[in-house]
Amino acid sequence: MRAVFETLLRLSGIVVACLLPAPMWNRGFYATSLLSICLGLLCAVSLVMAQIRLTQRLKRHEPSVVRPVDREKLRNRALLDHAPVPLLIQQVDGTLYAANRAARRLFMTDGLLREPPTQLVDALKNDASAPGKRLIRLASGGDAPRVYALSVGKGGGVGGIVAYLALTDVEAGLNAVEAQALRDLLQVLSHEIMNSLTPIVSLSATVEDLFAEQAGLMKNQDEIGDQILEALSTIRHRAEGLDRFVRGYRDLARLPEPSLKLTDLGALVREIAKLFNARWKTRVTLDVVMSAGRIMARLDAVQMEQALVNLLNNAAEATLGQPVPRVQLSVEIMNDAISISVRDNGSGIDTALRERIFEPFVSFKPGGNGIGLPLARQIIRGHGGNLTLRSNDERSCWATMFEVRL
Repeated sequence: MRAVFETLLRLSGIVVACLLPAPMWNRGFYATSLLSICLGLLCAVSLVMAQIRLTQRLKRHEPSVVRPVDREKLRNRALLDHAPVPLLIQQVDGTLYAANRAARRLFMTDGLLREPPTQLVDALKNDASAPGKRLIRLASGGDAPRVYALSVGKGGGVGGIVAYLALTDVEAGLNAVEAQALRDLLQVLSHEIMNSLTPIVSLSATVEDLFAEQAGLMKNQDEIGDQILEALSTIRHRAEGLDRFVRGYRDLARLPEPSLKLTDLGALVREIAKLFNARWKTRVTLDVVMSAGRIMARLDAVQMEQALVNLLNNAAEATLGQPVPRVQLSVEIMNDAISISVRDNGSGIDTALRERIFEPFVSFKPGGNGIGLPLARQIIRGHGGNLTLRSNDERSCWATMFEVRL
């Protein structure tokens, strides 16, 4: 606005200088006439100079504050930071540096890995030609350890770099392969056992009914008849128990793909609490802890309910020997993920058994069939999450904690 006003003022001075000098000169005002001419010339010169400055400003090119070499480095760094795979470089002196954002987040460093994980160091020392040595398990912060495939490329010493390292997360792929292998194994076992078991159940029940009917018609039952009847009854009961056992494993093998729908976790937790209290209310106390606000997640509500009920039932059974049995179910948002935890104040799990609790067919409690935890873990993995047994703080009142991370 100021520039426009100054331009109009200069133009007005030029116009005045063109119109006034002649009349003023004719009337004898020579000095005023010359002053008007000088004022017009001054306005014209000022207008021309302003136009020149404006033209130069439009043509001016601001010098770049970043040198071409530095621009290339910044571009390459931006590309590396967008790569989802953690990338590392190894210097001549053996030190490791995080080369992108994914690596800095994994190892929680700004650059130098001051204390690199032992698994990574050992993998670099060993012969990298062996595929088995390329798989390492690493943990990030408080997250559960995950399996990474290590790829190493030689740097040739250029820029002091002797090796380029890439860590590809293969945890999900291994979980899928493990789950498929388990399903295939259970399908074979259940098929073969059921083929032999079904006629045994049927025939033993038929023979028991026929013999009981025939024995009832006899006035005097001898000792041999009683023994035969007892033996048939035992065969029938054990066969029926084995039949139920195998059907449980068959259900585990036939677990369908989850039907993912947007679900209110608060409503799901309330329904699970009702089921828990219906069974354990008089014996075990359930504490429910929910983060503030509504938590929505895409999941199969039926399958997730089954998995969490299995965890809660296991936790309740572990607390029965305590003076005040307590179980806690908590749901919270952690690092852009949903964390569902089941805690109990039971006697805890022996350190020597912690690595085997998720194995199928393995149970460490009387009457257990080893289905509950493997089924829960398979359901969670089917949702793209993971179920882990976490270590609790010794000062905590909880002895055991299972965490579902979605």
